[in-house]
Amino acid sequence: MTTSQPRLMPNMVPKPLWRKSAYRMLGRGARWKQIRKDALEAAHHACEVCSFAPSPIYGDPLTCHEVWHYDDKRGIATLTGFEIHCNECDSVMHMGRTVAHGGRDMAIAQLCKVNKIGPKEAEQLFADAMIVWRQRNEKKWRIAVTKPLLKRYPQLATLESA
Repeated sequence: MTTSQPRLMPNMVPKPLWRKSAYRMLGRGARWKQIRKDALEAAHHACEVCSFAPSPIYGDPLTCHEVWHYDDKRGIATLTGFEIHCNECDSVMHMGRTVAHGGRDMAIAQLCKVNKIGPKEAEQLFADAMIVWRQRNEKKWRIAVTKPLLKRYPQLATLESA
């Protein structure tokens, strides 16, 4: 295993929090589009994990990923920010869903590429993340949003009441 912290890690959303996201709460309207636009500009229209920058002629295949911190002791999931991901890096973040849809090999390859590790180490990262995910599935979660995000995007307060 590498001695440094991997740049890319699977971080699956616990089942009790499925469908509870800023994207789902805000819909595809102007409020979500503004958050995504701000995140894209901050990331210079490139993946914040692997630096992939798509050619403008291919449209915009980048994803605005919600960054959550899970306080396992207190059962609080806190939205802390937004990151821009390419499809491959985002598929690793949501690797449980990716594997369920037949994308395991692609996700493992992206873990290897970004973290400069071998397949065995990538498989171990996924296995470790699955253990954490299963433990988190057993908890009851409350949702919070950091104060700086609420100040910038007051509409995110709807998440806290979800």
